[in-house]
Amino acid sequence: MLVAALMFLLCLCTVGAQGTFERLTVSFDGPPSQAPTYARLLQFYDESGVWFRPIPATDGFTRQGSNPPSFYPNNGTMYLQASLGDSLMFGLDDGSSFDPVSVDLAEYSAILLQMLGPETVHFVGYRQDGTVLTDDITTAGIFNGIAPVFQTFYFDPAFSDLVRVEIPIFPSLDNLTLQRSVPEPSTGVLVAIGAAAIGIQVLTRKRRP
Repeated sequence: MLVAALMFLLCLCTVGAQGTFERLTVSFDGPPSQAPTYARLLQFYDESGVWFRPIPATDGFTRQGSNPPSFYPNNGTMYLQASLGDSLMFGLDDGSSFDPVSVDLAEYSAILLQMLGPETVHFVGYRQDGTVLTDDITTAGIFNGIAPVFQTFYFDPAFSDLVRVEIPIFPSLDNLTLQRSVPEPSTGVLVAIGAAAIGIQVLTRKRRP
């Protein structure tokens, strides 16, 4: 009887769970500390429960300081850049699925903006079942007379339920926002848990000699 009650309780928890959404925004301002004018080539970075690595067989990615040379984009915070041979991929530390929401992008530098114009960033997403999705975002090409300017872009809602995203090459990237589902029991399930616990306690007491 007790085993059956516990199994019933487990089923209630599974069926009655409702998902809430948690948003994670990575500003790339976390540790390790870095001088404002300094750029550092990285092989790993982690912030807000999100890991970042270069795609295997590529060089790495650069974290640009919060006060870069004048011809680079400058939004007052640190951000990532990829020069020739660099790349980036990311996912959640716990391996769970997520939906990319938005990202700030700018061209690499004033010189490249004038030479190449806006740049298209190719995002490749991988789902748990092996499905591969893509989403291309083209930078705005805004120039303030000194350097390119960051703009916020939103991912296609269909670019979702991913466990990893790869970016073969990108210019300047900041303020990446992801969303993930966090299941939690509904009020009805919590009431059922309490009722079941009381029932089990009553049955146990009746069986005592």
